[in-house]
Amino acid sequence: MKFEEMKNDELHNWCKLSGGKSLKWRKQFIAALPEVFQRHLYKKYGYGSIFEYAAKLGGVSRDMVQDVIRVDKRLEKMPKLKALMPEVGLSKLRRVASIAEKKNEDEWVEKVQKMSKPALEIHIRDIRKSRPGPSKPVSPEKPIYDKKFETFSIKLDSKVILKLKIIKHKMRKGATWNEVFEKLTDLPEPKPQKNPRPAKPQSRQASTKQKREALAQTNGKCGIEGCNNPAEEIHHEKPWSIFKSHKKLLPRCKPHHELDHQSDNTVDKKFRAYKLQASLF
Repeated sequence: MKFEEMKNDELHNWCKLSGGKSLKWRKQFIAALPEVFQRHLYKKYGYGSIFEYAAKLGGVSRDMVQDVIRVDKRLEKMPKLKALMPEVGLSKLRRVASIAEKKNEDEWVEKVQKMSKPALEIHIRDIRKSRPGPSKPVSPEKPIYDKKFETFSIKLDSKVILKLKIIKHKMRKGATWNEVFEKLTDLPEPKPQKNPRPAKPQSRQASTKQKREALAQTNGKCGIEGCNNPAEEIHHEKPWSIFKSHKKLLPRCKPHHELDHQSDNTVDKKFRAYKLQASLF
């Protein structure tokens, strides 16, 4: 193959294809090293150590070999995550292995497959920050992106309280107060109109003035608490596809913007917003 005879597009496409294949095979080679180490294959084929085996056959450094063996050991009881190594690579799983547990394995499998590496790294950092440290009072962990519940106080007389407790007692064992009030307020949900009043058409992109006003609220930083990264993108709190509005703009760094869109199922989020808009007529 004579590269000098190739046109620019041909050479670029060849490099792109070959590079992609080499990265894919490198991930798979690295993922196989823990099994090679456990079987002592390097000894059977005349190599002095797993490090020599990895370096000579795949050009893999000593540090990377140690990392992949350590991550493989950490994920020993999480086979679904471990199986993703050839697909997503060591870099992502190294971050997840330090925080994932057997009980939430399926959740992390989905995140590893869907999230980019920067977004995953920011997400893990946010989770660690939200956890109580040795000097902090132990309190229930508050989900960073969960906005489904609100807390409010009401005053009730003793008779009403007794009635509520009786209702709760008659429900299934372990029923929550939220379920009690949901039963008491069990009203039919408003049906979305087939042709809801269209919002005023405007550009999907907010104006420069609107963006500046949003950025001024956070001094040009990402609006997520504890994140000091510069804001690179603007997020619509209410989905643009439904509301066509720039009333609530939130500055975000790129990873946190990605997390905003992945924190809820996109279809469900749009449908909830559509129902809300329809109920306003």
